[in-house]
Amino acid sequence: METISVYETDDEVQALALQEALESEGIAAVLISHRDTAYPGITDRQRHGTEIRVERDQVEKATQLIEEFLAAQPVEGPPVAPPPDSEPAPGLRGPGWLVITLLILTLLGVTAYILTAK
Repeated sequence: METISVYETDDEVQALALQEALESEGIAAVLISHRDTAYPGITDRQRHGTEIRVERDQVEKATQLIEEFLAAQPVEGPPVAPPPDSEPAPGLRGPGWLVITLLILTLLGVTAYILTAK
């Protein structure tokens, strides 16, 4: 039978979850990854996602199940950075600690040189 594309996503995990959800409802779903280069000529090189295909007579039911599945998923977005602190954290900030450490090491080196030189 002929298959029809009902959904495409860049998230392979989401595509696998949708395939499992469709198959649990008795709809045979086929995933086609357009990232797969093992079979030249089979996948479309202009596309980069994973396509979900079902048989023609199951398109309506599959589309409805996919819409329900996606509506039930929490909306995720990029992580939101916390607001910057108005007060700096206690302790040394910036490269100042490095300068102080180098000065102390230099002073110790000069002292050791003077004490060992006779």
